Amino acid sequence: MPRDVVALVSADDFVSAIRVYADRVNDLLRRHGVPPLEAVEIAETHALALLDAVVNAPETVVDLAGWWFARAIEVTSAASQQPAADDEAISMLAGTETEARVRDALASLRDSQSAAVMLRDGYDLPPQAVGVALRRSGDVAADLTAAGRLGLVAAYDDRPQPDLLAHSGRTTVDLASLSRLAEGTLDPPRAAPLRRHLGNCAACEEVVETLGRGRRLASALPIIAMDDDAREDLIERISERATAVLPSHDTVLRVVDEDHDPGPAVSPVVAVIVLVLALAIGIGLGVISRAGNHTPGPLANSAPPSQPPVSPLFSHPASAPPRHHHSPSPRPITSASATVTATATGSSPSSSATSTPISQLHPSVALSPPGGRQGTRIVVIGTGWPAGTRVVVSYAGHPQSSAQVDQQGSFTAHAVANSVLPGNRRVVVTDNGLSVTASFNQHL
Repeated sequence: MPRDVVALVSADDFVSAIRVYADRVNDLLRRHGVPPLEAVEIAETHALALLDAVVNAPETVVDLAGWWFARAIEVTSAASQQPAADDEAISMLAGTETEARVRDALASLRDSQSAAVMLRDGYDLPPQAVGVALRRSGDVAADLTAAGRLGLVAAYDDRPQPDLLAHSGRTTVDLASLSRLAEGTLDPPRAAPLRRHLGNCAACEEVVETLGRGRRLASALPIIAMDDDAREDLIERISERATAVLPSHDTVLRVVDEDHDPGPAVSPVVAVIVLVLALAIGIGLGVISRAGNHTPGPLANSAPPSQPPVSPLFSHPASAPPRHHHSPSPRPITSASATVTATATGSSPSSSATSTPISQLHPSVALSPPGGRQGTRIVVIGTGWPAGTRVVVSYAGHPQSSAQVDQQGSFTAHAVANSVLPGNRRVVVTDNGLSVTASFNQHL
């Protein structure tokens, strides 16, 4: 299984994605004339192909939903183009005049714009998934979605499209950013000044209102769901296969934790053994030093005449006159103690010097926003870090950006919520020995 633990996609996450998008893939196929049973078979075949790609070539799967829809779109290009009856869909709009007008308005758009609007709004795919499904870059997919929303409203209301020709003010605007603002996925640092700008620019305000209306029209379209039994059978078969070839959710979490917390560089057992040996060697050197200072010989006779002779450690005979010289025994004891300290701590002066300032630091990280859909741009704000260093920001185990810490210990960096599946994802900021982790709630 290793292969980086199959790109960190668990069996539960994979089955959840299939469960969420199965009916929407079915709707795409049915709307292009694929019969019910054949649509279920095609959806299952491509879901199994997606599973094989995740296991054997995970680098080719940028987004699970986008990959699955891209294969469905390939099938629809050769379909009969005889859409299914609306009475098969369950929705208040199914078969109504409103639905017919919305679908007619979509049909009047360019194919790429109509597809982008349906994927983003009709099927509620994340922006990154839309780009993967259309085989376009994220920016191009965002432009197509924005243009499609404006064209949809213009055709539905039978009126000219609003534009930005009358834009006023010094704030720089573009259609894709206004479209993300209308759907609520624009980064807060960019969204705040744009919202203030709308109050002073009627042209931009009209465009944003139209973009929002286009999203609401497309998102209200009914979905042709699979037969309940067929859907459950499909999900059961996919679940059995995914459980056999993909890791469990707990395994993925454990690998992510180990990746961010590799453990001590030196085994604790080795450290204890080294410390015990250091103490033993220190005591041994102290004993040798003590014995050497009290061994009679030429060295003792060579002492200066003015220095009193060193008294031995053993007792003098009773006939010998008592001597009142100070006992030198504290000297070897002090020497032995110093040796033990130097030996025990001498191997780590550099770590002691660096750990002192680090222990006084209180690095922290804040995320803005704390959660959002796939493709959300996250502002990572740090305080309390070592001044002048460079930190690296990773999202879900993958480095994305770096930033320089200023003299006040603060920095601002960015990350993008690009995990293939929703869930709590780790945002880790590292700087040599320092590491701080925050959690970003990525949802559909």
